[in-house]
Amino acid sequence: MKPSKLPVKLSSRRGGSLPPAHILGSPSLPNLTGEREHPLLNATLSDDGNHSQDEGKVHGVRYITEDLRNYCQDEGKVHGVRYITEDLIKRVTKQDDLPSVQTLNLCGTKHDKKIKWIENLERCEKLQLLNLSHNIIQKMEKLDRLNRLRELDLSHNRIRKLEGLQHMGSLQLLNLSYNLIESVPLWLSKRLRSLTTLNLQDNSISSLHELCRLKSLVSLTQLRVCGNPLSQRPHHRPLLIYHLRALQLLDTQSVSQQEREEAHQRFHMEEVARLEQELEQRIEEVEKMQREREAAVTQLHQQEAVYHSLQQHSQQQQQQHEELQTELDSKTELPSAFGTLLDSVCQLKQKTVELSRGCQKHYALEQELAFLKIDAKFEPLPFYSEQVSLIQDRYVLPWLGDFD
Repeated sequence: MKPSKLPVKLSSRRGGSLPPAHILGSPSLPNLTGEREHPLLNATLSDDGNHSQDEGKVHGVRYITEDLRNYCQDEGKVHGVRYITEDLIKRVTKQDDLPSVQTLNLCGTKHDKKIKWIENLERCEKLQLLNLSHNIIQKMEKLDRLNRLRELDLSHNRIRKLEGLQHMGSLQLLNLSYNLIESVPLWLSKRLRSLTTLNLQDNSISSLHELCRLKSLVSLTQLRVCGNPLSQRPHHRPLLIYHLRALQLLDTQSVSQQEREEAHQRFHMEEVARLEQELEQRIEEVEKMQREREAAVTQLHQQEAVYHSLQQHSQQQQQQHEELQTELDSKTELPSAFGTLLDSVCQLKQKTVELSRGCQKHYALEQELAFLKIDAKFEPLPFYSEQVSLIQDRYVLPWLGDFD
C-alpha cells in the first residue's frame, strides 16, 4: 500500500509501534491510564521521554499508511455507537443537576462503544472541561451553549473541519490532534482570544499559511503541529516562531531566545520585502479601482442621460395614452347614443307607416265620395242627404277629421 505524505518521528527504541492512547489527554481530566499529563509538555512519541532532549535529532521517519491511520481513528468501531444522553451524563458525573456540571469526561476506551455525534449538552451551561477524545466524531456541532468552556479535547476522532467554536471566548486549551483537519479558519484568531494551548498534531494541514493566521493570538504560548505535512518543511519552525511572538513551546521543544533572534533575522527582511511587494500590489489595485471608478462614473452619466430620455418618452407615452383613453371613452358612449337614435328612428318609421295607411284610406274615401257625388247629379235621390251623412258618420277618421 502506498503511504500517505504524513510522516511521524518515532524513536528507534519504540520499533515503529503506535503512540500510547493517553499521551495527549486533557491536563485536567483523567486519561485512559488514570494519570494526569499535559498534552504538550509531557507528550512524546517515545517511551523513554528523551525525544525532547535530542535537540531535533531524528532517529527515523515513518509515514502514516492507510492501515496505521485507520487503526488510530477507527479503533473500537466494531463495538458500536454510543449516544450522549442526559442519563449517561448523570451516570458519568454522578450528578443529577446537569446545569451545575463543570467537568465531563466521555473519553472512549478500547473495548467500549464510540461516540459519533455531539448532542444533549445544552443543559450543561456551566461546563468548563469537556473530554470527547478517542471516539468517532465526524463533526463539531451543538456546542453553542457551552460559553464557559475552558478546555476541550476532541483528539483521536474523524473531524475534518474546525467549526462550531466561534462563541467560546473563554476557551484556553483546544486539543484536536489525530484528526483529518486540513485548514485553520480565519475566525479562530478573532474569536478564541483566550486560547493559550493548541494541539493540531497528526492532521492533514499542508500549508504554513494556515498556521500564520494564528499570529493574532497574543496569548498562544503552546502549539503542536508535528505529524502534519507542513512539519516536513525545514523552515516551518522558525517561521512559526517569527509569526507567533508569544510562543513558548512548539511541538516538544521550548522556544529559546536565540531561535527568536535567528527567526527575526531570517524572516524580517523577507517580511519587509513581502510587505513592499504587497504595498505595490495594493497601489496597483488602488489605481485599478480608480480607473474602474472613472469608468463607472462615465457609465453612470450615460445611464442618467438614457434615464432622462426614457422619462421624456414615458411622459409622451402617458400623454398619448390619456388621449387614446379619452377617444376610447367617447367611442364607448356612441353605442348608447346610437341606441337612442335607433329607437327614435323606429318610432318615426312606425308613425310613417300609420300615416301612410291613413293617407291610403283617405284617398279611398275621397274617391268613393267623388263617385257618390257624380251619381247624385245624374240620379237625384230623396234620401241622398241621409245616406251621405251615414257614410260620413261611418268613415270618420279621428286623425283626419270629418269629410267636407
